[in-house]
Amino acid sequence: MAAAGSAPSFKGGLPLFRFRGIRVFVHWSFLILPAWIAIAGFMDELSAADILGRIGLVLIVFVCVVMHEFGHAITAQRYGVRTRDITLLPIGGVANLERMPEEPKQEFWITVAGPLVNLAIAAVAFVAIAIAGITVIFSDVMLGATTVTNVLMFVFTANLVLFLFNLVPAFPMDGGRILRSLLSMRMPREKATRIAASIGRFFAVAFVLYGLLDKQPFLALIGLFIYLAAGAESRMVQKQAALRGISVRQVMRTRFWSMPHTATVQQAVDELLAGGDHDLVVLRDGRYMGVLTRRDLVQAVSEQRLASPLHELPVQDVPAIGPAVELNAATLALLAGKYALIPVVDEDRVLGVLENENLAEFLLLREAARQGA
Repeated sequence: MAAAGSAPSFKGGLPLFRFRGIRVFVHWSFLILPAWIAIAGFMDELSAADILGRIGLVLIVFVCVVMHEFGHAITAQRYGVRTRDITLLPIGGVANLERMPEEPKQEFWITVAGPLVNLAIAAVAFVAIAIAGITVIFSDVMLGATTVTNVLMFVFTANLVLFLFNLVPAFPMDGGRILRSLLSMRMPREKATRIAASIGRFFAVAFVLYGLLDKQPFLALIGLFIYLAAGAESRMVQKQAALRGISVRQVMRTRFWSMPHTATVQQAVDELLAGGDHDLVVLRDGRYMGVLTRRDLVQAVSEQRLASPLHELPVQDVPAIGPAVELNAATLALLAGKYALIPVVDEDRVLGVLENENLAEFLLLREAARQGA
């Protein structure tokens, strides 16, 4: 499975490389896949060389998956959408886009770019096989085939399968996003998302059931991932629709924790223990400087830095927003889990903070008011 979306980054990734400013990680759970192959090989009494060969073929597939994800990411860059990172999981890859464009045509081309990369790889492999003189490419026994042509056959077949599988309309997989983008051309995005998510859940349940009955655990895992991700993205789109036309000023919290940059860690700890917020807005001469998280404050305590001023700690330069900004444009970082809170600043003066709890309470109260009307 390969997908592109605006979900939070997966934790526990081992960095592999960076290309065009996009970091590629392999999640720790990826180790389950080669371990599974090795255990299955030993149970089938295969030689070590055969087991390593199977693992090598799987790694080739994941090289193609990375190229698939870069298809999404590079196309997204053309529309001004940044990709935070690409993460490899045992069930496939995920390109973590900063956001998915609401313009249906842009979403369509960003999404379809991934499967098209697999189709292009399959086409190159097919041409290479033809040049090598292999005429019967779907035979189980390829007489006279070399190791190179066997690998080319595998690359061709694997990428053709990846291309077709990713076109299955199981939102938020590529096929589901393509379906959502096409529906969005004729109806509101929220309704299109609900329809795509419902179809996605249907396929997810089918994948889980078939995977369990046919003893294919990774297919069942893909189904579970699709089911959970479809629900999460559907809720996020509903939240974005509900916040459309609302300004930051209407939702921001005006009671927040702030301290001057000259205050000490001990003073901050005393206020933290007194109760209230977990994240501290640090001010320099009354102007916004940055945000200090509870984690960094606790780290300073563990390092015995109680007398250190706050400006010597790793204060995060969280981008501030203005009070008149539309809420949807301001909350992308919050919805993606990038920041715990975002300061609301007007002429360097902090007016309040915006956080997910504020958004949730605002939506709850607005829904209650709507039902009572």
